[in-house]
Amino acid sequence: MDASTTEQQRATGERAELIVSLERHRGFLLQTAEGLTEEQARTASTVSALTVASLLKHVADTEEQWFRFAVEGAPAFGTEHEVYGENVDWDAIDAEAATNGGDGSGSEWEDDRFVLSEHETLEFLRAHIEQVAARTEEVLRSADLDTTHPLPVAPWFEPGVSWSVRRVAIHMLAEISQHAGHADIIREAIDGARTMG
Repeated sequence: MDASTTEQQRATGERAELIVSLERHRGFLLQTAEGLTEEQARTASTVSALTVASLLKHVADTEEQWFRFAVEGAPAFGTEHEVYGENVDWDAIDAEAATNGGDGSGSEWEDDRFVLSEHETLEFLRAHIEQVAARTEEVLRSADLDTTHPLPVAPWFEPGVSWSVRRVAIHMLAEISQHAGHADIIREAIDGARTMG
């Protein structure tokens, strides 16, 4: 019996269910990009600025960061200033978003988590997702699912709350599923193709 067989056998029960569920919903997301050209993948086909490619990027980056958090804790996110810039007035941004229909347009802070670089082609994004998925699986096979870390300081996190590795996996399952649905709507508006239904 080789080492990979032993590793596969170790992922049983809850671990295996988390790994398989994440893989399945990542698959739905990736399916939305099947058969698209680079131009179509970067097309904002709905009232949202989101594109299939920007969602692939965001999901991979988010999963990578959250599973680094699962291992390293809050330093995986950097400081609030490193991530969001200096002197961001979150109360003003929230107030502005409320007056602009909740979209945050006109805000002093720009969300660049969905902005694509030229090199981030579909091939690159798929490879990045696969690389991140392999790391996630490695963490879920080996980490104590009950290990917790305090959440980073941010306006949207309740102060003093900690998340377990398990909670991170469940959070990412919800995140991937939500964005797979977004991507499905965007794809259907491009050419009528749908992942399900």
